[in-house]
Amino acid sequence: MRLKDGWIPMISYHHILMIISAIAIIMLCILIAGCSSNNLSNIYLLSLEYTAKDPPLSTAPGQVSSGIAHAIHNVLQTSNGTTLEVRAGYMGICVTQSHTGRICSTNARVLGNLFQAQKHVKNGTSTEIVPDPLNLIMIANEFKEKIVFDGLIYVVIVFMFICFLLLSSFPGWTEEVDDSGSMREVKPFPSRSLSQICLLGFISSGAFCLISVLWQHINSSAAATMTETLTYGAVSAHVGGAAMALGWISVGLIGVVGMGLLVMILSIRLIRRLVDED
Repeated sequence: MRLKDGWIPMISYHHILMIISAIAIIMLCILIAGCSSNNLSNIYLLSLEYTAKDPPLSTAPGQVSSGIAHAIHNVLQTSNGTTLEVRAGYMGICVTQSHTGRICSTNARVLGNLFQAQKHVKNGTSTEIVPDPLNLIMIANEFKEKIVFDGLIYVVIVFMFICFLLLSSFPGWTEEVDDSGSMREVKPFPSRSLSQICLLGFISSGAFCLISVLWQHINSSAAATMTETLTYGAVSAHVGGAAMALGWISVGLIGVVGMGLLVMILSIRLIRRLVDED
């Protein structure tokens, strides 16, 4: 397969697979770097935010004691209505406050100290105003450090990069002189062993990426539900749609490359068999 119209250079089938692989690698790198800077603050796994209104103190089925609900309600009064949102990614945490804007850091201790310095006593009273009364920054950091795991994604990126280099070694279109003296364009088949190694690499990458993305999606959803439940509605939790989309699209792209490589291997095998029969 070759595209040769206009300015398009000689593009082979494996070049298309390389482009798709590069897109998947870039998307996974963006996913890993989520919340490490303000520019990547929308790439988050979990978002925790104080609700605008005080949570109701109603009882739910199975609730034996309402002491914790009342305690959370009392603690929230120390925030004085401050709006605070905490987003957690693989590498960092972003905190958005109504009057200070958004701050992102890879170190939760730095963020904690920053908001610790904002504590003050309300004028005319002895009430201490706390910007993060339920320690959402700490909860987000615990989620980032102990619940999600990015090791498999690093493995996928390494495998994909190696497979990308192997695909780049596939032979492309070349020109040669035939028996009649005219120029013709030919494209040699890649070696069978090299093609099979690439296929094995993409299958492994796809499996690891599927496990990692499924893991992050389930853990983020479970953490969001449990946070809302354990805070009795005082905290609103959301799963990051952009991060999930990056993960699942990467899985799909790796699957497309793997299927494309498998089709190429089977096609070459069929052509060689037909040639041998002739």
